[in-house]
Amino acid sequence: MTTKLERPQSMARVLITIATLVYGVIPLLVDISDTHAFHPDWPPHARFHMVWLLGTNSTLAVLALYLMWISRIDNAIRIRLAGLIGLCVYGGFVISTLTRSFYGGSLVDPSGGVPPVMGMDASLLVFLPMLGLVLVGLWFANRPTQP
Repeated sequence: MTTKLERPQSMARVLITIATLVYGVIPLLVDISDTHAFHPDWPPHARFHMVWLLGTNSTLAVLALYLMWISRIDNAIRIRLAGLIGLCVYGGFVISTLTRSFYGGSLVDPSGGVPPVMGMDASLLVFLPMLGLVLVGLWFANRPTQP
């Protein structure tokens, strides 16, 4: 049973775990497909970078989950580190979204891919709330544990 002093850190672990599982698993399920890693029109080097990104995000997710649930490092420190890893992953998504006009990027592939949900890009619909979970989780992780 958690005490009143442990509740903010428990909440932080749950929120950051949810966001970590989303960036560590969902892109693998969606992007190891003909719309991304096996896209026939993508240059081989672009596919290489796609798979590299998926591998990096997924291994970072494993590290974050290890820090939160297994590591023997101080509880508050490991939760913060896991949250910061998530902030880096989702922050990279936000940066690539905000700068796509500079490099000619697009959130979707016009020849297919994940369709919009309720008129909104599916990636934005999932990843922006997950960024919010990480930020709220970090807020909980940084709350004082004294009564």
